[in-house]
Amino acid sequence: MKLKWMKSILICLCSASLLTGCWNSRELNDLSIVTGIAIDRVPDSQEYQVTFQIVNPVSTSASMGAGMGQPTIISYSSTDSTLFGALRKTSRKASRQLFFAHTQLVVIGESLAREGLGEIFDIFERSHELRLGTGVLICRDTDAAAVIKILMPTMSIPAVGLLKKAKNTSRLWGENIDVDVFELIRGITGAGDLVISGVGIKGNPVEGRKKSNLEESEVKTLVVMSGLAIFKDGRLQDWLEGPQARGTMWVLDKMKETNINIDSGEVQKSIAVNINHSKTNIKVGIHQGKPVFHIYIAEEGTVNETKSYVDLSSREEILKLEQELAKQTKAEVMGALRTAQKLKSDIFNFGNELERTNPAAWKTVKQDWGQQFAEGELDVQVKAYIRSTGMRMKPYMINPN
Repeated sequence: MKLKWMKSILICLCSASLLTGCWNSRELNDLSIVTGIAIDRVPDSQEYQVTFQIVNPVSTSASMGAGMGQPTIISYSSTDSTLFGALRKTSRKASRQLFFAHTQLVVIGESLAREGLGEIFDIFERSHELRLGTGVLICRDTDAAAVIKILMPTMSIPAVGLLKKAKNTSRLWGENIDVDVFELIRGITGAGDLVISGVGIKGNPVEGRKKSNLEESEVKTLVVMSGLAIFKDGRLQDWLEGPQARGTMWVLDKMKETNINIDSGEVQKSIAVNINHSKTNIKVGIHQGKPVFHIYIAEEGTVNETKSYVDLSSREEILKLEQELAKQTKAEVMGALRTAQKLKSDIFNFGNELERTNPAAWKTVKQDWGQQFAEGELDVQVKAYIRSTGMRMKPYMINPN
């Protein structure tokens, strides 16, 4: 009898513990799902302007009439001296509580980025909703609020589409980098500096907010990827684009794929080579009191197009193309390195590498690392290999000789 009584009490206690699992539950109908956050500095003020991109449930729900003509997203903005304060102030405008578990993207205004990012992301490490894996972009020649309000073709949620655009550009073109909040915080607090992909607006920002911008086959206002933002001590210094941006990706070992047009004989930029594999190894040493940066790059590519007569069945011709490919890659890498040295910004994490491999040497240079980095010697070696010429070996063009 006593045993049965004790079992009953134990079952009741276990059942009661299960009831606490829903103590802070929230109904979906009471939440506004935030997909993107834009952070700007209020002009002539120490306050932030924070804009939240929210999914419009009326527009996306078929049961409520998805074709009512409403936009798929709604934007709310608030200002405050802290990001959390701006978040709470938004409750005066939004009918539902903001929910951040599905936030895809954070966009930072250029003026705020030049002031510094050090204070912005503290809330991300403290909040249980905000994710450290959220993507980050820096605005170029515009503010973040304008970017996050632009509607996008083919994607109903602009923040999701913009993040996919950034990832695709990084993977296919090789002039942008995929950075999330965790990597940004690590870059700010580490021994080196960092680079973040830039984003801008092509067209009229006001028209880009309207659904009419998407009702023509040629969209007149677009959000476009725009170079790499180069930081020093958490502050935006300058922009890298084109060959310098691509050279940066090579040194960082972030090059996934890109296209290079190389010379063939006297015909310039006549052969398109698609780089589909690249590996970079870095060694940092100290020689006669100065750092030496050794960068070793091995890359593989495929000939995708020729505009001149080249017999690709000839091993001799392939070797010439490989040498030209290595030469151009080295030039782009050297351009990126020298630009970073000019700004005294160690965006390549050479300082971290030296600290990891030779802590004693690092202690002798870390106090003045910016200057030491700027004066460091560069040793860049590139090996290029053309692994395929596509479906055709011999050119169909007639040999002019």
